[in-house]
Amino acid sequence: MDRREEIYEKSLELFIENGYVQTPLSRIAGALNLTKAGLYHYFKSKEELLFFIHEHNLKKDFIPTLDAAEKISDPEGRITHFLKNYMQRSLTKNAAAKMLIQEANKLKPEHHEKIKKVWRRAFDLIYNAISELEEAGKVERVNKTFATFAAIGMCSWTFYWFDYDRRESGRELSDNYIKIFFKGLLKD
Repeated sequence: MDRREEIYEKSLELFIENGYVQTPLSRIAGALNLTKAGLYHYFKSKEELLFFIHEHNLKKDFIPTLDAAEKISDPEGRITHFLKNYMQRSLTKNAAAKMLIQEANKLKPEHHEKIKKVWRRAFDLIYNAISELEEAGKVERVNKTFATFAAIGMCSWTFYWFDYDRRESGRELSDNYIKIFFKGLLKD
């Protein structure tokens, strides 16, 4: 493992455990047997480290899910793939997503914009798939923006209540979300 990867792992662990604001760089450096100046050799600031963690996490889990979903021609399959994989990757690996969502507003505007661009891809993927389903007469007419935010929101809110000691229930949860999103709760 290279040093930046090691810094990523330890910083993420400490940010999850204590929060971004409550974790000083000196604590991260100490946990890595580095001086604070040694940590600055890799990252110019705590905010740059947070951005690195965001970007690294997106590249590792979120972007591959988006890339794969975007290749699916069937709009229902595209949404299903995205929701299922987003949930399973996030809920079965670590609690990073919750911390990253909470701390995104701590990023500099230019870093925040880069993160938002990735999330915009997810929004567009779902919105466009709903549009295709609507055009094909397969779904009721709805406000597609609201429906898209509902899909992303139900997944993203899960990080606030999910029991990470029961990671195996992530698959069942994602299957339930997909069922609720496409069919609702009420029987025909």
